[in-house]
Amino acid sequence: MEKITRFIEEKMAPPLIRLSEMRYLQVVQRTFMTTMPILLFSSLLILIAALPIPGWSNIVAPISGKLWAGVNSSLGLLAVCISIVAGYFLGDYYKERGAKINPIATALISFISFMMFFPMFNAEDGRLVIEATNFGSTGMFTSIFISIFAVELYRFLINKNFTIKLPNGVPPMVLDAFTALIPSIFVMLTSWIISHVLGLNMPVLINMLFEPLVNAGKGPIPQFFAFMLDRVLWFTGIHGSNVVGSVMSPIWTNMITENMEAFKAGAQVIPNLFTTEWCGYFVRISVFPIALLAALSKTKRYRTLGRLSLPATIFNIAEPVMFGLPIVLNPILFIPWVFGFAFLWVWTYIFTAVIPMIPAIITQVTWTVPAPIGAFLGTGGSWFALLFSLGNYVILGLIFYPFFKVLEKQELENELKEGVCEYANN
Repeated sequence: MEKITRFIEEKMAPPLIRLSEMRYLQVVQRTFMTTMPILLFSSLLILIAALPIPGWSNIVAPISGKLWAGVNSSLGLLAVCISIVAGYFLGDYYKERGAKINPIATALISFISFMMFFPMFNAEDGRLVIEATNFGSTGMFTSIFISIFAVELYRFLINKNFTIKLPNGVPPMVLDAFTALIPSIFVMLTSWIISHVLGLNMPVLINMLFEPLVNAGKGPIPQFFAFMLDRVLWFTGIHGSNVVGSVMSPIWTNMITENMEAFKAGAQVIPNLFTTEWCGYFVRISVFPIALLAALSKTKRYRTLGRLSLPATIFNIAEPVMFGLPIVLNPILFIPWVFGFAFLWVWTYIFTAVIPMIPAIITQVTWTVPAPIGAFLGTGGSWFALLFSLGNYVILGLIFYPFFKVLEKQELENELKEGVCEYANN
């Protein structure tokens, strides 16, 4: 076990951490975390509009159109929001490192550059019409790529001093505006030339480029290995979700938004089964069963830890147990933590794909919602999903039980030696 832990800490973890610290991956991760409320808001409207309750559609019929309009105005503009936020965070990244860059300017430049690739025209009735097909999840990768391109070109021009020089004593606000003037115009002009003069359809080209990568990442095998890597990293004390999420976030977001849009369109088949929400609601449920074992322990330390941790673990906050029990770097708990959760993944896979009793996830709830409730809401109201998630709590508890008892026995012996064991006189 020491050799395994040393290998993970010295060989596996460092390159993965360096990968997660790459500026573009950091920007993408921060972008998706920031735009998460858009998905949650859209999910709420979808749930209200399509609750699987007999007669519900008749109740919400008067406001149904308004609910779906809200979905179109949030989920349908996801790529637009990403272009703004990604441009801001990349600009902020460089500003923190001393570059003469205003993140607000890079956000606007990124947004305008993205919009340049969607021609507008006037309809006969005088309305301004724009093709919004790729404003939602289908334009997500395009918005990220164009944001990076726009900000990097802007930064290059700033660094090469392609700016208007003003005399000393000019107020900083005026100086910043004129510094950004020429680079901003050049970036937008470049985007205009690519789109309107050369006629390149960047959304189509970028989607074609990323489609094989995204499709490959959606399957059960890569999703399983991403989850296993998450478990292994957590065991060594590294925030596995952040490391894995820095690479997988675009794919996960694409998967859930595709499901939401398919459900909104009334599709009979939801395209993606193994979303990160599926994993959260059924596999990476909670360490609540472990906290419960600790709360019922014969040892004073574990019992105190368990009782203090129970409220947090109900809402998926694992750190008190991860570092208090601990699970991190605890050789006895390596097998249930890594392979026990792997069993839950395969077990849930069977009832999702082999015996399709768990419906696909069609909405998203915030990560602090208890997993069974998330499973019920995320599947659009499947009681089987709720009971299955609860059942996985029991299975996880049974998996950890014999290993926890080994820990408890060791702790009892320590407490007996120290004279603090409450069972010493029994």
